[in-house]
Amino acid sequence: MYWTDTGTDRIEVARLNGSSRKILITENLDEPRAIVLDPPEGSMYWTDWGVKPKIEKAALDGSQRKVLVNTGLGWPNGLSLDYKEKKLYWGDAKTDKIEVSNLDGSDRRELVSDHIPHIFGFTLLGKYVYWTDWQRRSIERVDKVTGVVREILIEQLPDLMGLKAVAVNEIHGTNPCAVNNGNCTHLCLNRPGNNYTCSCPIGLELTSDNMTCIVPEAFLLFSR
Repeated sequence: MYWTDTGTDRIEVARLNGSSRKILITENLDEPRAIVLDPPEGSMYWTDWGVKPKIEKAALDGSQRKVLVNTGLGWPNGLSLDYKEKKLYWGDAKTDKIEVSNLDGSDRRELVSDHIPHIFGFTLLGKYVYWTDWQRRSIERVDKVTGVVREILIEQLPDLMGLKAVAVNEIHGTNPCAVNNGNCTHLCLNRPGNNYTCSCPIGLELTSDNMTCIVPEAFLLFSR
């Protein structure tokens, strides 16, 4: 599992039971917020609504980092991927817009630009984009292609936060880490091009076989 931490300005990863925790990215993060993964492609995407808001992309091991969008953003809270159509969707609580682009940030366009007081949670399923709105206290959806056929699904829900919609029968794809954890003893992190790297949690180091993590003979302690 992957997560962003606005308090420490980090992106981290761990196994699903919480073990093998590792810090992937710490530099040039201001207020990291939403994060989505594309495991078959070995990529992750995230939003940052700091002083210079942006949407970025990197490999699942933290390498190959790239800024995709850094103009016309305010508080990009929500982020979602359309895996079939290769599209990136996001919701912005300051510009009050839902936008969409290609996965490289090109062909950007507005999908919805009115009556979205404070979008927060954000997800995509089937034909629709779904979101939560703090001020309207609602869960809403809109057609992901046309931006019309907008509906309020549930109202009067206080303290709305995130939401996630999943179609279990549509989960597809595989990656090298799916087989025996890529022969890694701890973390197997997928990368673009059907490639992967073995990585170690905090406190361990990778041996010369590039698969095994061990306790190092010496430590260097520092503060941040």
